[in-house]
Amino acid sequence: MTVASNGRLYPIAEVSHSEGHCFAARTPHDTPQGDDVILAKRSSLRVFEDGFELGPAHSLHTDIISFGGGRFSHWGRWLMFSSSDGSDPRTNGRTYRVLYGLRENAQTDILTAALNVSVDQLNAEQRYDWGERTFSVFAPNVKLSEFGRILFADADFLADYERFDRSNYRSFDRKFALKELLKLALPLDGDVAECGVFRGASAFLLAKGIAAQAPDKRLHLFDSFAGLSEPKAEIDGGHWHSGDLACDLAEVASNLNQYTSFIVLHPGWIPERFSEVQEKKFCFVHIDVDLFAPTRDALAFFGAQMVPGGLIICDDYGFETCPGARRAMDEYALKSGQTVVQLPTGQGVILADR
Repeated sequence: MTVASNGRLYPIAEVSHSEGHCFAARTPHDTPQGDDVILAKRSSLRVFEDGFELGPAHSLHTDIISFGGGRFSHWGRWLMFSSSDGSDPRTNGRTYRVLYGLRENAQTDILTAALNVSVDQLNAEQRYDWGERTFSVFAPNVKLSEFGRILFADADFLADYERFDRSNYRSFDRKFALKELLKLALPLDGDVAECGVFRGASAFLLAKGIAAQAPDKRLHLFDSFAGLSEPKAEIDGGHWHSGDLACDLAEVASNLNQYTSFIVLHPGWIPERFSEVQEKKFCFVHIDVDLFAPTRDALAFFGAQMVPGGLIICDDYGFETCPGARRAMDEYALKSGQTVVQLPTGQGVILADR
């Protein structure tokens, strides 16, 4: 038998008896997904017995059990098959192999199949599976996380997030991580600070946490409220521009009005207003300024103000769009002898040890 250059041939291994004439074997790990209740004839898998092709494919499991005769079904990740003459494929001395084609345009296959899926017939996990497959067409290098994470069922957090943005949820996991990490720091001495406030979404979560768990603390907010300073292209890349992420101070103050008593605003360019808190200690500092220079300056100042066990969170550490912020964090960690932990959310975390 000649195998096409765009196909792969694998021996069938670890065969077990299912029922009647039917035997079962796991398909190789990189074999495309087989048939299911929605796509009953999706599989293009072919089965060979000593070089002779078996079939028909897509047979009912009850027919394979009752009649055998080479019938088979590639269902999910399993091959349910029968020998040509009803003998046991584990002991009849014959060689069984599967062949599947490597599609030249698998992305088109995925989108075509997705168009034929009836969403109403899928459960939540099946919908997620199809969403993941479709997403992979447009962003093949990005891997989605596991289905069923309970953070998406946190109604209180969702409401807080959507106070500021209902148009996208790209920072959903980062903000959730921020409010959870804050819980570790609030029992420590010291206040909380944020550099880079934008519209106040993160500050709202920080202030809410303080109000609930440590009402004697204060949240110090530092921002130009005129957007980003001038990036240095050789360090910061070309994604950001001067004035990006500007937000009026009055809008921010209004957004945070519910927690005014816990907040101290320090409007101005970093690090101009840091001297106003030079006598204070901090247990938690959130840095979200995107560029090298303000990230460097924030780390240089607050690094010396941290209590042991306090947390410094850099929102921009793990993003291609913020190479300057990553460089500043790495240089600070190297100089101070501390370690940056990169979270899958894109944040970088330092646990203060002095």
